[in-house]
Amino acid sequence: MPVDFEDTRDSRRSLHYDGAMDSRLSFVASLALVACSTTTTPDSTSDGGAADGSPTSTATSTTPVPTIAPDGAVIPGPDGSTPVPTDGGTAANVVGVAGIAAWAALPANEKAKVGTVPSLFLHQSVGQDLEDGCEANGQNYRTYTTTVGAGLNGQIFRQFGVDNGNPTQKTARWQTESTKAGNAALAVSIMKYGYADVTPALLATAKTAYMNAVTAIKAAGKKVVHVTPPLVFDTAENPAKMQLREWMLTTFPQDVVYDIQDIESRVPATGARCEVGGVWRICQEVRSTRTCLSPQSGPNGDDDSQGHICPTQGTRIAPSFLYAIYLAVK
Repeated sequence: MPVDFEDTRDSRRSLHYDGAMDSRLSFVASLALVACSTTTTPDSTSDGGAADGSPTSTATSTTPVPTIAPDGAVIPGPDGSTPVPTDGGTAANVVGVAGIAAWAALPANEKAKVGTVPSLFLHQSVGQDLEDGCEANGQNYRTYTTTVGAGLNGQIFRQFGVDNGNPTQKTARWQTESTKAGNAALAVSIMKYGYADVTPALLATAKTAYMNAVTAIKAAGKKVVHVTPPLVFDTAENPAKMQLREWMLTTFPQDVVYDIQDIESRVPATGARCEVGGVWRICQEVRSTRTCLSPQSGPNGDDDSQGHICPTQGTRIAPSFLYAIYLAVK
């Protein structure tokens, strides 16, 4: 495991083993499979995450996912019903890759709502990659300590003495901070498991702990935005994370779900799925490498058991996270 440290520029940063719509979304859903504007080139500091000499794509599937038509419409199941999303963004409240364009399509006065309505985001390092991406898009996070302020508030669990691989401790802290009297103004609460929190051994615990916290936070009158747990590059470690994703989609059908798994497992230039034997993984073009280094990684980038996000890709991806928050605060 890499050694933990905190970046002196921002006390919320730490290097560690992270384990791990409304009509507007319907309007832009057809963009879900359209190639993103970011392109990648190996052996370059602007390669979007591809390591020197490494392939620019890890996708083994280049065909569109079966539940989305070419025009972005959801393809009904054999019985005429709408299937549970398995590819991200096909339900109105599931924000996948289409959320990038959805945020861009919002007028300025609507975007401004995420900067005024109090929200809280607790996370570890991949969450910090998302925060940094939001800030690169002009939406600054307030460092949360004890009380939320207007707009976006964020903090890493490490600042509360909670490390990765402890899903029960993380959800307990999330519940405490979201429901305490001093945070009565809080409107939307968000937490993201790290990839070390969701393993085969911890999957059942992670589900139970998360459900208990969500129930308490909702009882306190707060909305919850769910975040699917991030993937790593080694597909042997991702099935449990994908199972938790499916559980979130089926357990919280009326809530906003931010499907980071859908986004980080698509090649930016083509939309092809990065997968091995049907198991998704963070794309080579998206992950942190020596040539596109996340501040949360070591100097040579991630090893295969990690899933930090290249800053170039974090900037591209973060608008989708902002859109998920927007759906909850608008």
